[in-house]
Amino acid sequence: MRATTTPTVREVNDLGESIGKIAAFAAMSLHESFPHLDLEDLVGTFTRDEAVGFIGRRFLAAIEESKTPGEAAGEAGTALIHAWADARLEARAQLDREADASPWGPMVVCWCGTEVRDEAEARQGHHDSWHTDQRPAAWSTV
Repeated sequence: MRATTTPTVREVNDLGESIGKIAAFAAMSLHESFPHLDLEDLVGTFTRDEAVGFIGRRFLAAIEESKTPGEAAGEAGTALIHAWADARLEARAQLDREADASPWGPMVVCWCGTEVRDEAEARQGHHDSWHTDQRPAAWSTV
């Protein structure tokens, strides 16, 4: 796309198609590597206005640096995945900080969605109250 003139309809459409492909390939790549990540959620995240702007800016900057469209797409997709991963890590760190600051201490979540203190007595109490040996409680960190 030419930086000094108004883009043509075709250029805008081509940019939109490129952004869509970058978002889709980034989402598919993450889903293939981490199948527990929901593909539709990833696509939704990568097609939000903020993500579309991010991809477009990265893609066009690489084109202006004389990269091929494929190289520009690769750079934009890689940057998108890194930004997404950094945001997830920061969100996890924030939750950990909040759990550490909680008067109840660290918490865990059962597969049924119930959150309890991360200690044997609380876990067992939840299991005894809500689950059977056929559908036992299973835990993950908050």
